[in-house]
Amino acid sequence: MKQPPLDPSEWAELAELLPDPGHRELPPGRHELHRERLLAAIAAPERVAAPVRRTPRWSLLRPALAMAALVAVAGTVAVVVANRDGEPPVAIPTPGVSTPAAEPTGGAVTAKVRAYGTVSQLTATADLVVRGDVLRVDGAGHDRKAVVGIAEVLYRTPRLAPAAEITLATPELSGMSRLEPGQHVVLYLAATPEGAEYGVLSGDFGIFDVAGDTATARSLTMSVSGLREEDATARDRRFTATLAELRELAREHG
Repeated sequence: MKQPPLDPSEWAELAELLPDPGHRELPPGRHELHRERLLAAIAAPERVAAPVRRTPRWSLLRPALAMAALVAVAGTVAVVVANRDGEPPVAIPTPGVSTPAAEPTGGAVTAKVRAYGTVSQLTATADLVVRGDVLRVDGAGHDRKAVVGIAEVLYRTPRLAPAAEITLATPELSGMSRLEPGQHVVLYLAATPEGAEYGVLSGDFGIFDVAGDTATARSLTMSVSGLREEDATARDRRFTATLAELRELAREHG
């Protein structure tokens, strides 16, 4: 229920009941302190808040992009292929990289593993360069071997004895071609220390199929691009050379 307003006499009675508020004074020196603070605030220059510097998004991404680029480059340099149980994996270089990679040690036929850009590089690395026919293939998987009848020796390192036939270790590996009976090929080979067995240099890099007087790289992707100099325009086609050109390079090396 709403109360009626008080009349002036009632206000006067209430005022008499309240204590006297009095008049409070500031302590000595207080006026001077407040005055100094006020003058200091007026005299001080206006401060503008400095903007918060934000790190550019590109700076944040740069380390991640650098790492991604490094991984991408490393991925184009070599593909790791497993060997027999107990043996270290072999790094098979991918195409387009002609800088020699670190060569494994241990004397196995895969000891000379690198990427090749030219036939000249293959020739300078090989222990044996021959033209011949695949006569037969024995075994399977990692134990697969091929026997090659030699029709012509283009180059042979002095420590190797002449032979009419040679045995190649040709394990079945994903992404690699296979030597099959009846194939006529030029092979760039690495030998074991005893010279009892051979392996093709860097997989398909060291295999050229022969038709007439022309030798053609076995693989489109794992192939040299030139005879003595690399050819950047040859990446979309198989490299070809004449047998005479291969012989001439072998003579220069030998």
